[in-house]
Amino acid sequence: MAQPQLLRTYFIIMAIFLCFGMIHWTDSAKILGLFPHSSESHFVLMRTFMLELASREHNITLYTGHRLDERLENLQEHIIEPEYKFWQEVQKQSGIKDNVFELSKVTTNRLETSLASAGFNLMEYFFSNHKVQKLLKLPADEFNYDIIIVDLFYTESLMAVGSFFDVPTIGIINSDFLNYMDNIQDNTVPAACLPYPWKHLNKNFGFWQRLNNIRQCLSKREKLRREHYTEQEKLIKKYFSKNDANRMLASIPNLLANLAVLLVNNYIPLTTPRPVLTNMISVGGMQIRSPRALPWHVKRFLDESRSGVIYMHLGDHHLCSTIPKDQLLILFKAFKAHSERVLWTCHDVESLHGLPDTVLLQHMVPQTDILAHPHVKLFIMSGDLLGLQEGIVRMTPMLALPLFENEFKNTELVEKLKIGIRLDYMNMTTESLQWALKTLIGNEDFVLNIRKVSKMFRDRPLGGLATAIFWLDYILQYGATPLHSPMVIIPLKELHLQDLFVYYFVLLIVIISTVAVVVWYAGKILWKKHQTRKLFSKLN
Repeated sequence: MAQPQLLRTYFIIMAIFLCFGMIHWTDSAKILGLFPHSSESHFVLMRTFMLELASREHNITLYTGHRLDERLENLQEHIIEPEYKFWQEVQKQSGIKDNVFELSKVTTNRLETSLASAGFNLMEYFFSNHKVQKLLKLPADEFNYDIIIVDLFYTESLMAVGSFFDVPTIGIINSDFLNYMDNIQDNTVPAACLPYPWKHLNKNFGFWQRLNNIRQCLSKREKLRREHYTEQEKLIKKYFSKNDANRMLASIPNLLANLAVLLVNNYIPLTTPRPVLTNMISVGGMQIRSPRALPWHVKRFLDESRSGVIYMHLGDHHLCSTIPKDQLLILFKAFKAHSERVLWTCHDVESLHGLPDTVLLQHMVPQTDILAHPHVKLFIMSGDLLGLQEGIVRMTPMLALPLFENEFKNTELVEKLKIGIRLDYMNMTTESLQWALKTLIGNEDFVLNIRKVSKMFRDRPLGGLATAIFWLDYILQYGATPLHSPMVIIPLKELHLQDLFVYYFVLLIVIISTVAVVVWYAGKILWKKHQTRKLFSKLN
């Protein structure tokens, strides 16, 4: 009799243990996500973050131009349709009619102006949507979100939502695009840390280089304020009421200063160490999770490739139909000459014909999962930061074909870290491509180097996603105030003591002038006395 009683007690204890084990002892929060951009490559960061938060039983509400395509009870999506073609708008604002290759030739100043105009039009489209209008017109007592997460890329007016309803706001930025985000912390970053342009990054700056650097730095910041912040502030005035004195909306710089946390998708060794605010958190590789099962036809294609696989993805903005015929023939000829199979991601697959038998063209595939496959030997990419991070984490050497300035900056890192090779895409030849493929696939040094870099990138207390989750929980528990630095609201000239330097310089000039005047008068008096004595000596 004792044994059945003992077994019954054991099963009761185990049942209680299992029940308690399934309970999460963290409070769920109501989280609002505002993501106007519809680009898949841009949205992948937000997708990973939101799904992780939903898995932790937070209640998620999204207003987005891109679908998560996930059916979860605690996740509600409001899709802003039709999607806004941001990069096509940038192309239009730049006066480019043909394709993305022409956009790569646009000067940096013109591109930044076009981005500011496209950002204004994007946010006008987003705020005017009836779903977003319904959200913004909610009474304060019905707007019961605990935290707001916004996608910051020429969308700063989004932060006014948190200011208007007095809710902590977390910003996410995919990368330090052309030093774009330095304006958020410009009061703490010395201009010497921000060389313009990127290719001139050198610790041995001379006097004239530094003088030119500070001129470009101040000019660039002023241009962003004049062309971009001013337009975003117009949107705030248009779509947010100021009737309540306690909800007075601030300027863009003040909204940025009051940001609870800024999650920046970068990490060493892909970024240069420099001063940052406490609430600027590096979460590089945040979009990379454990590998998942691939679609069966993709998995079969990879598994059956005994000679290995080359994976190619040149960015969402890079459509197959825009590739010049000469470049296309060079790619086809190189692929035919190699025994490795090629998996190519392109978003307009129906426009490409005459592919070699060894090439599989796909509309959209899980890139981070493909790079984790053991048969993938090489990653041909554009140089975008997300692809660079995924190639490093999956330890896959890279062949970079950059078009834009930020891609050139990233591919300079590829060469510097010796984890791949960069080719000039527009001047690429069959011989140069063949050489690059042969060098990368047959050289173990690249594999060894990227393993070392991968370990360095991943070696931190928490991974990118876990770090982001930690700081979100921190804000939920303690609010944004503990992380706010008083330095942000101090005027730039006061923070860097420029006014004091001017004061001491003027004081020094006054002292030197006074001494000079005293010496001049004393000398004049002594000269007169000398002349008088000389005159008397002649008379005598």
